[in-house]
Amino acid sequence: MKKVTLGIIFISVIMFFVALATDIFWLARLFGTEFPSKFSVDPKFYNAFAVPDILLSVFLYVGAVGLLKLKQFGLMSSLVALGMWIFDTLLVFSITKTSQLDIIIPTLIFSFFALVYLWNKRNLFD
Repeated sequence: MKKVTLGIIFISVIMFFVALATDIFWLARLFGTEFPSKFSVDPKFYNAFAVPDILLSVFLYVGAVGLLKLKQFGLMSSLVALGMWIFDTLLVFSITKTSQLDIIIPTLIFSFFALVYLWNKRNLFD
């Protein structure tokens, strides 16, 4: 019987809370109680990313649960979600330039670490 490693638990917990934060952000926008923006961007630009962000959160939830169960769908969902997350982070970086490096750098480090770690542990998943 295969055991879930601490690294997989760590990655799953972070993925779950990122998905939860993403859902809270979009639900707040939907109900008109937006969070204050750290940078000025046209609201239409924000709204264009509602569906991709919700899709990202679904992949993050499915991936997190699947990783903890050591299922192949969890690995695949996690890899897709992490790829989407890297793209999303690089998009934020291109918009904000260097003003949000305190968020962008740790996110990129975690995403790349998680991708490499999960790829190296892919033999655990059936």
